[in-house]
Amino acid sequence: MIGTDAVQGMVSELHHEMSQYRHQFGIRRNEFITEAMSCGMSEEEAGSYAIQNIGPVVPVACMPTLAPGKTRPLSPLLAARYRYAGDWKDIGEHLLLPDEVRRIAGTEQFRGWISDMRNYWIESAPYRFGDDRLSLLSVTSEEEGHFSMLIWKEPDGEPEVWTYASQHEYRFSHLLHWFKWLNGRSGE
Repeated sequence: MIGTDAVQGMVSELHHEMSQYRHQFGIRRNEFITEAMSCGMSEEEAGSYAIQNIGPVVPVACMPTLAPGKTRPLSPLLAARYRYAGDWKDIGEHLLLPDEVRRIAGTEQFRGWISDMRNYWIESAPYRFGDDRLSLLSVTSEEEGHFSMLIWKEPDGEPEVWTYASQHEYRFSHLLHWFKWLNGRSGE
């Protein structure tokens, strides 16, 4: 268990990382457009994908898991994330609100991804943990199964963040390290 002073420090550092991620959008946008154009996309088309949209803060009391009707209380870092911003889209990354988590987690396509990971990806989060210990944090592509999950290893601790993209898995011990990674620094 992390001490109170350490948690307050982590929450403060997370706020800084979220602010940096938010305010460095222009740099990421330019990099995305340049890369997309090098792959043959027009500047206008690339620009249509390179958007940032941050919704207002909405009250969030708990986080739904992949198990229907089962929720987890917000950890201090998750609570700080939801006090910072509501629905948050940044180029391809879509940080979800609980209603969106429920919607996506209930789709046949997403349930198929989870089932395939359970059956064929040894040591993936769905292979190792039950639905009551898994939730969605963000989605990059619903069609291709690119998403980040919250994993509650301990009932009252900070959930880990595991990101799945292009048959790769990236693991972070908590939300702060994940945001550092989004900002281009390895959090761990």
